[in-house]
Amino acid sequence: MPSSPRKAAAGVATSTPIANNNKNSNNIRSPIWQSPFDVKPAMTSASTSTSTSTTTSLSAKACGPKGFELWNLFYDDVDMAFNAWEWTANIGAPAALVAGAVLVTLSETREASAPRSKDLWWVRKAKMTMRCLLLSSFALEVISIFVSTMTGSVLLGHGPAKKAVGYTSALQLLHHHHEFEYLTTQICFLQGLLNWLASVAIELVLPKDSETKSARRVNKCLSSWLMTLIVWILAFYNHHLSFYSDYAQMLKRLCCLFVQGYFVEWRPLKLFYIPSMIGSALLTWKAFRSSPEEDEEDEVLQKL
Repeated sequence: MPSSPRKAAAGVATSTPIANNNKNSNNIRSPIWQSPFDVKPAMTSASTSTSTSTTTSLSAKACGPKGFELWNLFYDDVDMAFNAWEWTANIGAPAALVAGAVLVTLSETREASAPRSKDLWWVRKAKMTMRCLLLSSFALEVISIFVSTMTGSVLLGHGPAKKAVGYTSALQLLHHHHEFEYLTTQICFLQGLLNWLASVAIELVLPKDSETKSARRVNKCLSSWLMTLIVWILAFYNHHLSFYSDYAQMLKRLCCLFVQGYFVEWRPLKLFYIPSMIGSALLTWKAFRSSPEEDEEDEVLQKL
């Protein structure tokens, strides 16, 4: 008995979404990625449609308001993004340890590292360099902790993509989607560590009033070993890089991304941090250009 027009229309309406869903599922699946929202074969067409709409709504919520930065960001695999978050969380612990050690070194050497009028020219420059290295080391480690924490929040705030990019590791995910954050975390941690070691090496070389010849020789020896350690750390780091040829290329790439993202692109806070950078650079130039005569006048005033 021929089916009624209503049944025929219902049959067409039922079969068409199934075909479309099968077509879409072939586009979504890939050999290296499978979405956690994929539909099981045993599910009916109604549940398939509900699951697809749920996936879309969840992805839209994960994106956030349209038009904001990173609103349309998706990852191949949420589990891989979670592994990347663990990497960003783990790098914050050693950065915090280095930052604490830097503060201890700075507090212990603050008086001894102050430039004096009777100091030789190279001693004055060495003291200024040492203090700049210590403060920059602390600032770099704080930046590494901050950027890694914020990147971890971004990694946990976005859902899976409909089409896989093709990366197969957590660091590849970071390098593909968050290259600036990846470079900032890596470089700030390493450079902060190197600056701290270099400042300690300089502090050992500085002459002391009550220092004997034997102590002077030992301090030179220790300073030389610390500088050798810095060179070896760079060699070891260059040998274990994944996406760049050496540390210099990483620095070059970070500078390019920084200029492009915070100077070329419009950001409202450019009106504040660009003048602040210029003012800080001028203050740094004045600090290193200070003469011993100015310090002599201050020392006379302190005695009075």
